[in-house]
Amino acid sequence: MPRFVLVAALTALVPSSASAQLAIDKLDLFLRPDGTDQRSGVLTVRNDGQTAAQAVVRLEDWDRAPDGNNRFFPAGTVPGSCAPSLQVFPQALTLKPGETQSVRIDYTGPASRAKECWSLVVVETPAPRAQANGRQLLYNIRSGLKVYVAPEGLTLHGEVEGLSVARTKSNGRDQDVAIVAFANKGARHFVTKARIEIRREDNSLVQTVDLPPMYALPGATMHATAVLPTLPAGRYLLISVVDYGGSEIAAGMYTHEVR
Repeated sequence: MPRFVLVAALTALVPSSASAQLAIDKLDLFLRPDGTDQRSGVLTVRNDGQTAAQAVVRLEDWDRAPDGNNRFFPAGTVPGSCAPSLQVFPQALTLKPGETQSVRIDYTGPASRAKECWSLVVVETPAPRAQANGRQLLYNIRSGLKVYVAPEGLTLHGEVEGLSVARTKSNGRDQDVAIVAFANKGARHFVTKARIEIRREDNSLVQTVDLPPMYALPGATMHATAVLPTLPAGRYLLISVVDYGGSEIAAGMYTHEVR
């Protein structure tokens, strides 16, 4: 039995419970342009609410800001968009409580692609008006399926474009924060696993600090930060070590002086 996920992006204040909620069975769909049996996929939508629900299905574009947050745009407006080569059917749904319906996603573009493309299939349903502080509010519930189209054999390549340290305050105390800028120079997206190694001038290891994962679409430069531990006065070498799934590990260096 498929697992259904509800992902909501709300346009106004939402009450604690909605009378109709649509859930989708997956968040990602991977298609291949060069295989006739892999150019299509199916999204299953289920009404988990207690009343009948209607929804529209459409394509949008998305990418990620340097800090990793999702950003949404009209279809076909983002470099790397798959929207001109995707079709979805049906584009309108009506579901009774507990009922499911399939949405077909077809890639109609060329069989050969030099880079991965991506878009978003959005399932949006307007919820009933709700009273809040004497006002009537109308809000929408949106679920999104990220669609990627890429042939086999696309290269992975990433580079550390910057490593620096910034002094910030937290709870009234100064702290040093390492900032890593990592660029996707390859042809498909990846998710990194990265760390900062803190070394003395004799190259002995002081401590390792993990960095949060960076999700990088082709052509994107992402940023990750980590709070450095309190260190004795002296000069240290910071080394960012980034595993992005390619044939090599990317690294960057920064000399950090603690006074």
